[in-house]
Amino acid sequence: MFFALFIYANFTTLGDTHRYLGGATYGSTLWFLNSTEMMDFLAHTLSIFLGPVIANLPFVLLSIYGIYYSVKRLSLNNKELIALLTVLSFPSFGVWTSIASKEAVAVFFLGVVLGFIIDVIKRNPKKNYILVLFSFYLCWLFKPQYLLGIFSVLTFVVISKKLSLKGMGKLILLVIFFMVSLMVLYIMRHEINELSLVMPLHFSLDGGSTRENTIWINDFDVFWNAPYGMFIGFYGPTALEALSKSTHFLAFTESLLILLAFFYAVLKLLLISINTGKLNVYFLGVFLTATLWILFVHYPFGALNPGSAIRYRGGFYAFVVILFYFGYTEVNKQYEFYKLKLYIALN
Repeated sequence: MFFALFIYANFTTLGDTHRYLGGATYGSTLWFLNSTEMMDFLAHTLSIFLGPVIANLPFVLLSIYGIYYSVKRLSLNNKELIALLTVLSFPSFGVWTSIASKEAVAVFFLGVVLGFIIDVIKRNPKKNYILVLFSFYLCWLFKPQYLLGIFSVLTFVVISKKLSLKGMGKLILLVIFFMVSLMVLYIMRHEINELSLVMPLHFSLDGGSTRENTIWINDFDVFWNAPYGMFIGFYGPTALEALSKSTHFLAFTESLLILLAFFYAVLKLLLISINTGKLNVYFLGVFLTATLWILFVHYPFGALNPGSAIRYRGGFYAFVVILFYFGYTEVNKQYEFYKLKLYIALN
């Protein structure tokens, strides 16, 4: 928080934090129905009592609790916990979730929602439904587009469990998910296309980091360019942009380290699949059904501006990382059990 306020702020603008603390719409009676007005109300109220610096602290605690709520549902040893928290400790993620920001609130409600998803997967009987419902309300208010990914993964999990699907059944269900997703996109293609063509109007080329729009030029480019857009919307700055600005260089390096860590873990999972002759379709489906939707709905907000990409990524970054690590550790545990059975059989 102090790094963001007193060091990082000297290199770039801290989003809308100053606006929230100033309470641009303070006094609105319907602040609980609008995410921006809610931020204005909460941040300005806190700044009145705590001052403009310490007013950020409750948002720090919110994001910490969101991470804690989901991580504590993972059965991790100390080594695994340190590895996970290391990936969650990159500076840019910390900066945007340690100040009065929508990203800090997003880490909170997505953390609780992810904890609920893990509870459903692991059949944990104790669930804090009041907190979970409140988090779904916040998600609907702040990031309603993320609900597509959340409901997709919950649907995949519930159907798998209700029908007691095995490997092939889960694979068929995953294929059906992709088919239904493509069908939904096709049905909504005109509406999504119209929204994509007006997105560049929300980014000014005078903003310094904004790129020239070469992504959404023709009709339905939002679909044809989605793979690249989803990548750059998550990654942030390109190599050339990283050389032009220190904050971009930091973000570029972080994104590179994140991808290297991800590819290392994926490689280990592939080796496990080769050694066992099996692919864990279930956890693959759990990760893909949520992540692909989130990346798709996120990319229009980050494809034209690397700063916006990194900033908005902070809201769902912990969700994606913890969800992936959950599947990764569960597969690893199954592999260790497989090796133990093999050892006993051979001896």
